[in-house]
Amino acid sequence: MFLVEPERGCSRQCAFCVMRIQPGGGMRLVEIDRVLDLVPEQARKVGLVGAAVTDHPDLEPLVASLVESGRSVSISSLRADRLTPAFLRDMQRSGHRTITVASDGISERMRLLLDRKIKEEHLLRAAKLVHEHGFHRLKVYEMIGAPGETDADVDELIRFARELAGIGRLALTFSTFVAKRNTPLDGQAFMGVKAAEERLRRIRSGLGGKVEIRPQSPRWAHIEYFLAQRGPDAGHAAIQAVRAGARYADWIRAFEATPPVARPLKFGDEAAWARRRGKAAERRNKFPLPVLGASSGS
Repeated sequence: MFLVEPERGCSRQCAFCVMRIQPGGGMRLVEIDRVLDLVPEQARKVGLVGAAVTDHPDLEPLVASLVESGRSVSISSLRADRLTPAFLRDMQRSGHRTITVASDGISERMRLLLDRKIKEEHLLRAAKLVHEHGFHRLKVYEMIGAPGETDADVDELIRFARELAGIGRLALTFSTFVAKRNTPLDGQAFMGVKAAEERLRRIRSGLGGKVEIRPQSPRWAHIEYFLAQRGPDAGHAAIQAVRAGARYADWIRAFEATPPVARPLKFGDEAAWARRRGKAAERRNKFPLPVLGASSGS
């Protein structure tokens, strides 16, 4: 598969993501003619990669051109609120049988707290479009264990997943929240392996086999947390863990001597978040983002 970037960066502000908009930065676009020129004639499979590919304003004609040329197209991430009938028709012609979108926060409240602008109405519309266009299933990425998550949010997930499954086949893929450096949630604690496994059991039980569940291992999310939150000593611990066999217990033993210290932030301060959003909007207006490959006019 030939991989190409039609964009780089992201203009959104999801609180957990390392690719969220940065001061003076955002989403940089490549014109679709330039993208098409970069694809070799012999490449029959093309992967469009980037943090926010479906936010590219010319994604539909780009995918249509690639499919018309007899190529299959894969995209690294899809937003539920950006799916259209024309786009899905081309993805089906490209050979796709499953459409994958991300919810991340397991409830409307959690998505609001995380600044994740995906609502139930977007996911419901996506499920209907996927079903109407003959895809085998809709897969939705979910994330458990984000700061402030409660049993009520789990109940909402179960209720809403049952609603989505009533439209068409549904698979949920679960990851466990890991705080990343240089994000608003940097320093937040890991929920714990046992707590994550219990939450997944509750979700599985609540859905009663009506939804396919694909959880990622909370144990390896725990290791990811250590690697994300520790300093240079994490590298030394990684070497020791790999030499010992790289099992979960080996990693834990390697990190046990100096456990990470969580640095809780004042998460949920709506006034502070509003100020950040306002400043981000000011930056975008002051420094318009370039379209790469465009003529300079000189």
